[in-house]
Amino acid sequence: MEDQGREEARQYPRFKLEMEVTVISPTSGLAPGRTLEISERGMSAILPVELPLGEMVELNLKLPLGSVHMRAAVRNRNVFRHGFEFVQPRTAREAMKDSFDSIVSSS
Repeated sequence: MEDQGREEARQYPRFKLEMEVTVISPTSGLAPGRTLEISERGMSAILPVELPLGEMVELNLKLPLGSVHMRAAVRNRNVFRHGFEFVQPRTAREAMKDSFDSIVSSS
């Protein structure tokens, strides 16, 4: 019940999305991972490293119609699960729109 209330309070809905992501971190270098969820403002991913909170990183998503590159800040972390906030959400949304729409419509 508590999770449902928290989900309803979100400004931007989240969608489950499992795909490859590579994170380029100033402290950890290249870290391959797997996305879990995505929204208009950010995403979560499992990585084999623990990135510092607040660090600015590059995200490279491998979408069906090609790769998308964007900047994000590490906003939260629970061991290897990381939450990222896109630095330029409009640019990220525009870059992912075609691939994301095709993924959602095919589910």
